[in-house]
Amino acid sequence: MKRLIYPATRAVEHATELPGVRPIRLFPVLWPLWQVETSAEVYDRQDFEVIDHFVMRTIGECGIHDRAELTAFLNLPSGLVDRCLAFLATIQQVTLSGTTVDLAPLGARSLSDGVRYVPTTSRLTILIERQLGRPFPRQHYDGNVTVLDTTEIEDGQLADRSRFLSVFTTAQYRPEVLQWLEQHPDRAKFNLPSQLRNLREEGHRDGYLPCYLIETADHEILAYTNVAEERDAFLEQVCIETAIEHLIEAKRIRRPQEVWKEWLAESKTYGAGQLKETTDGWQVVLDPGAFGKPPKIPPTRIGSYQFRDNHFIQVWSADPAARRQALIERSLGIATLPDITSMPHLETRIRDLAAKLRIPAASVDDLRAHARRTGDDRRLNHLATLAEKGT
Repeated sequence: MKRLIYPATRAVEHATELPGVRPIRLFPVLWPLWQVETSAEVYDRQDFEVIDHFVMRTIGECGIHDRAELTAFLNLPSGLVDRCLAFLATIQQVTLSGTTVDLAPLGARSLSDGVRYVPTTSRLTILIERQLGRPFPRQHYDGNVTVLDTTEIEDGQLADRSRFLSVFTTAQYRPEVLQWLEQHPDRAKFNLPSQLRNLREEGHRDGYLPCYLIETADHEILAYTNVAEERDAFLEQVCIETAIEHLIEAKRIRRPQEVWKEWLAESKTYGAGQLKETTDGWQVVLDPGAFGKPPKIPPTRIGSYQFRDNHFIQVWSADPAARRQALIERSLGIATLPDITSMPHLETRIRDLAAKLRIPAASVDDLRAHARRTGDDRRLNHLATLAEKGT
């Protein structure tokens, strides 16, 4: 089952690395939109049939517009010419008026370009942001981006235990957005191909874009979606122009220290940790012996985040050796992600993770050695596949 979006900890990790930014709360949100079903005319480029081409050239280049003269000039049976003209009229290449024939505008264009443009109907779903009524950029149509028809989410669609909130809106659908979009000089930027004409709405329905909204200490909103590994600039601009703090159905605001003291008191897993407030946020610092095989905490949790009441806290170890083990094991997991398609991309992700863990980067050879030592043939084979793909 396709996951809605990457784990929330990944968005927090990116936000905490932004210069001068202190993230304080995270909201998994289903952003409302309209899925507008449209139809439009598009011209299919086809090769000319030999006789069709001669007929159109005789009309356009020789200036012969009388049906009988056209038949005589081509020295073809009149029935064949009549059928040819009827077909060309059907596909808007010529116009017929009694015995007079002429090139239609589309036929003149076809003859000029040396290809036959045949009108067909194309169907396209256009995504319209619901709060401000703006069309989404082309990046949001990527196959990695999931748009839901409902706010109901199946367990298998979640990468973690994030509970997504709904954004309340009373905004109504405005059909004039399609006219604006069709007339936009750079409409391809909104995933509307320039060759489409006479855009028509066939219907619209609800849609929801899974995203993470991160609130900073300066009361700014950072938006993350599956569009990219970094922030979603389009959605952030919508947040700026929208009173988002009144639209998110969030729980009451609590002091972080209160949240995490309560969490530690209740947690069997992290209860032995020590709370620490840093310039980047809150950490729960555990001894190296707390990490290992079950029932201990997996080393891959080091550097990641736990969530409670929209707040987040980083799991941490002061031991560099424990953080290096986390780096290698998390990097092996990253190597198997669908969006990692080359060794350079994997190496970049390893360096980024090492910086977050505040240790030197590991090499791909280090990952291979660890996989061999632990008998992890699946990930070892995956590294070999990435190496074969080259750069």
